[in-house]
Amino acid sequence: MLDISLGMVVFVVVLFLSLIYVLNNMMYGPLMAFMDKREKIIADDEASISENSDEIAALKEEANSIISEAKSEASEIKSSALAKIKADFAEELESKKSSLEATLEGFVDELTSVRDSLKKDISANIGSYKDSIESKLKNI
Repeated sequence: MLDISLGMVVFVVVLFLSLIYVLNNMMYGPLMAFMDKREKIIADDEASISENSDEIAALKEEANSIISEAKSEASEIKSSALAKIKADFAEELESKKSSLEATLEGFVDELTSVRDSLKKDISANIGSYKDSIESKLKNI
């Protein structure tokens, strides 16, 4: 029925083993080397990413500290400028106030002299005013 030839079995086994050897050297070996190399590259990239994320976190922290320093410096500059402006305004206001007070005193002095002059004029001409008023009252 089934004839098994020992020579043919040995030939098939030798052929199968040689095929495995050839495939291992020509296909599986380079394929495994490529896969190992690829896994190493992926592991290196993951390490690089984690180093970069640590560096990014440090840079973010540094940027936040620089921003907070800049905000505080801007606040100081703003407050000092505001204080200088207020001082300049107060000085200018005081200057204008003293100038207006001097002008007011001059005006009051002038009004006082005009009042005194009018009093003297009225006192000097009181008789003529009296006569004028009496004549007008008589005409009524």
